[in-house]
Amino acid sequence: MARPAEQPGVDPARLRSYGRRAKTRTGHSRPVAKHPGWRPPTTLELKKRDGFLLARAMEPGSPALPFRLGCEYLISARR
Repeated sequence: MARPAEQPGVDPARLRSYGRRAKTRTGHSRPVAKHPGWRPPTTLELKKRDGFLLARAMEPGSPALPFRLGCEYLISARR
């Protein structure tokens, strides 16, 4: 899949401002939140996630590692 700016008809300059308008973020996050099986996290789940990510962020490695591990954690927690 091509990057959005590489797709025909997409102006790269317009992508820089994507998400700055609150209505854009809300308008795009609502359909994602309605995805089957998704729900807002509980306070306890957020604390667990934060603790997990903090521990991973303190480990040496790639800057992208905590993000990747966080995604894997959330996917496994959903099961």
